[in-house]
Amino acid sequence: MTGFSFAKTIERGLGSLAALSLFLMMVITFVDVTARNLFNAPIMGSTEMVEVLLAIMVFMAFPLVSWQEENICVDLLDNYFPSKWVGIRQIVINLICSCSLILVAATNWKLAGRSMEYEEVTEILELPLGFVTYLIAITGFIGGALTLFNAGYYTKKLFSRTDSSSDVSIKSKEA
Repeated sequence: MTGFSFAKTIERGLGSLAALSLFLMMVITFVDVTARNLFNAPIMGSTEMVEVLLAIMVFMAFPLVSWQEENICVDLLDNYFPSKWVGIRQIVINLICSCSLILVAATNWKLAGRSMEYEEVTEILELPLGFVTYLIAITGFIGGALTLFNAGYYTKKLFSRTDSSSDVSIKSKEA
C-alpha cells in the first residue's frame, strides 16, 4: 500500500505543478493584455515568463501521460497481433519507451550542466536556462522510471495470469 500512496503523491504533485504553471500563464497573459490595452504598459518579459511556464507545464504533465499510457499511439498492427501476445508487446513497448526517456533525460542533464557552466540566460529577464533544462531532465527520468514501472506491471500481470490459469486447470482436474 505504501507504493500506491507514493505513486499517488507523485501523480498529484506533478499534476498540481502542471496546473499551477497553467494558471500562472493565464494570469500573466490576462494582466499583460489588460495592462497593454488599458494603460499602454505591458509587463516586461511576460513572453519569457509564459515560455518558461509552458515548458514547466508540458514537462510536468509528460511523466503522467507516459505512466498512464495516454500518449498518441498508432494501432496499425493491433488487428493482426495475436491477443495472447498483447502482454509481451506492452512489456517491450514500455521497456523501449523507458530506455528512450532515460537516454533523453541523461542527454538533457548534460545540456543543463553545460548551460549552467556557460551561464546561459533568457534575453530580457536573464533567467538561467539551466534550471529549466534540469527540470526537463528530472521529469524525463521520472517518466522513464514510471514507464519502467508499467513494464513491471505488465510482466507481473502476464506471469500471474499464467499461474492462475494453471491453477484453474489443476483445480478442474482434482474435481
